[in-house]
Amino acid sequence: MAKRRSCPVIGETISHYRILGKLGRGGMGEVYEAEDTRLGRHVALKFIPEQLAHDPKSLERFEREARAASQLNHPNICIIHDVDDNNGHPFIVMEKLEGETLKQRLHQGRLNLEQMLDVAVQIADALVASHEKGIIHRDIKPGNIFLTKGGQAKILDFGLAKSLRDPTITSDSGVPAEDSITGAGLLPGTAVYMSPEQARDEELDARSDIFSFGVVLYEMATGRKPFSGTNIVNILDAVMNRKPPSPRALNPVLPMELENIIGRAMEKNREKRYQSFSDMRADLEILRKQTESALLAQEPRPHAKVLRATKTFQTTSRLHLYLLLGTIAVLLMLVAVFGTWWYRHRNEGLSGEKTIAVLPLQNLSGDSSLDYLRFALSDEIANVLTYSRSLDVRPSAETRKYGAADVDPQGVAQKLHVATVVTGHFIHEGDGLLITLEAIDAGSDRMLWQATLRSTPNQLLRLQEQLDAQVRQGLLPILGAAGGFLETSTRPRNPEAYDLYLRSAAVSHDPNPNKQAIAMLERAVGLDPSYAPAWEALGLRYYYDATYSNGGEEVFQRSNRCYERALALDPNRIVAAGQLIANRVERGELGKAYQQAQALVKSRPESAEAHFALAYVLRYAGMLEQSVAECNTAISLDPGNYQFRSCAWAFMELANSERAWNFVQLDAGSEWAAYVTPSLLLREGKLAEAREAVKVMPTNRRYHRDLLEACLGLRPAADADRLAERALAQDPQEADPENWYYEGSLFAFCGKNRAALHMFQLAIDQNYCSYSNLLSDPLLNKLRADPAIDPVLTAAGRCQDAVRQGPVQ
Repeated sequence: MAKRRSCPVIGETISHYRILGKLGRGGMGEVYEAEDTRLGRHVALKFIPEQLAHDPKSLERFEREARAASQLNHPNICIIHDVDDNNGHPFIVMEKLEGETLKQRLHQGRLNLEQMLDVAVQIADALVASHEKGIIHRDIKPGNIFLTKGGQAKILDFGLAKSLRDPTITSDSGVPAEDSITGAGLLPGTAVYMSPEQARDEELDARSDIFSFGVVLYEMATGRKPFSGTNIVNILDAVMNRKPPSPRALNPVLPMELENIIGRAMEKNREKRYQSFSDMRADLEILRKQTESALLAQEPRPHAKVLRATKTFQTTSRLHLYLLLGTIAVLLMLVAVFGTWWYRHRNEGLSGEKTIAVLPLQNLSGDSSLDYLRFALSDEIANVLTYSRSLDVRPSAETRKYGAADVDPQGVAQKLHVATVVTGHFIHEGDGLLITLEAIDAGSDRMLWQATLRSTPNQLLRLQEQLDAQVRQGLLPILGAAGGFLETSTRPRNPEAYDLYLRSAAVSHDPNPNKQAIAMLERAVGLDPSYAPAWEALGLRYYYDATYSNGGEEVFQRSNRCYERALALDPNRIVAAGQLIANRVERGELGKAYQQAQALVKSRPESAEAHFALAYVLRYAGMLEQSVAECNTAISLDPGNYQFRSCAWAFMELANSERAWNFVQLDAGSEWAAYVTPSLLLREGKLAEAREAVKVMPTNRRYHRDLLEACLGLRPAADADRLAERALAQDPQEADPENWYYEGSLFAFCGKNRAALHMFQLAIDQNYCSYSNLLSDPLLNKLRADPAIDPVLTAAGRCQDAVRQGPVQ
């Protein structure tokens, strides 16, 4: 019987894929559109060409692409669904993409700045994820970057990829043929996009991809390749020894910051390059936000002016046209100069200029009955400040501990990483209340603003109006943050309700006091149901009661309803939006939460809470690489915010223990930190230290201290067997599926594979997708040898697909 062809024909069915047509070439393969007859979806099948089907090195590269790409799970990397075989001829099953490659797009000329930065940030984000997995692409070029019709950029073809961790993604000899530019006459990638060390046949690391990506940026920005020659030898000589023309010499409208980014990426000496894609991505993201702000501020946009200038040519003299074009050039130059100045100065010093913290006020009257105003008034000031799009306001949870009378504003500013600190005091004399507020520049210790307000304890509604007016008309303009203020129609209307709301702000979140605050806020919203901040505060109190006390599921659902009510009254309540997303995540509504979190970041990119909300969703979606990127953004916007502590889980499950410790330290000394520490030590392999840490763990049932003790030899081994059998026989007690994964990871470490896989599947069924976790978590190292993990991993992948597609309408 004749052997089957390695490349199919139209209408043919291979395995369960019906061939619909040929899409073209992809790397070293032939790509066809096909229908997956089992799942009813269209996919792309990549076959090795007939002439290479029996070449061991070509087959090795083909398989290497599948292994490398399948380890990565990122929206900007082409998804590998499966690898199958057609009578000895392997093929890769990939997502089908609609659009064109960047190479095809560049045939039309260079990209505009906005589009280029959008593509650049997406690809940089994907390469951050790839490098965190230890995978170097080694063939970054326009032909391997795909631009979908929906505006998404995707990296293709990991056929030359090299893993710094996984020997299966290199040849058996340990030195892939493609590592040598002379080996077997092969050249890795296209010469013009190679790094100098790649051209010199040196050992490669992640910085090689950074150089190649710099070349791609250069071409996107200028429409020209930076290196040229009549043959490969000349091109390689230029790559290694010649400096290309300045990008701005070829495209003068480019910002200086972009030229600096490209120049740093394309340094011949890799020690002078960006040392990680995370750093490069951060610079690109800053420039993109700066550019978006500039575009929003322009009315009309520059291209509209050029169109008008062209139209004017038909009705004016040539001299008038020259004058018009000259004016436009001057305006563009001024915009560029201002943009450069703004970009440089916004990054000077320890903190950004638009960061601010409001400290508790001092009660100088000695009247303890008014102590609640110390926190209530500072919260109200911060509340007004949060409506400025350009300000990053530290939450009161961070500032409350700085309420001592002798607090040093400069010292607090350093700890909170802010440029401005608002302090103040109040005095109660007779029926009057005199309040004094000050804003202090942390760098110079200079007072920027001062305001005095007069009221009485019985006229708090009037006081709120005064605070709002003073902050909006006085403080915000001085900070340069008056523009883009988000208006709100929700104002306190009932004096008693507003007093209860303010008093509740000073009440602790410990279980019993928290219930007292709930009673106050329930009364407040009953008296004044139109005041959004009160609903938001009540939602948070209900969440604490349900999660850390005995409120139960009914109270948890009340929390959701409160947040929904707050957002219906005022869509700009960032805390309510973020908390509602987190609540939905913890109850399995992941698709809806994913869409809402993306929209929140898009509408409030300056908000650390928005980025943390997205990080939280991505963690539950099993997209840990993307989650840690959002965690890094959140903590860079608001360093020291202990509410971001749970990011530690994503880092530790990606085996990045150093970064995980950084987030644990945000809440050092807490019960939560004592709970997390043993898990982190286990993942570091520090068993003796983990045993000691378990001894001081809280005994809350959800922390599974008993299982940890059994696995670490602090209890009889039979206890682990008993706990595993109980897990297989009973449904989990906790409602949050992340706790189910946590319990499963402990079973995996303890060698109780059936119980581990059972808990993982339960978590996936409740939309804790855990895809990256299953591939990366150090506690699962032994479990991965068990073939029974394969269907669980497949289920995790499907869980992720469902999240990306969004909730079923």
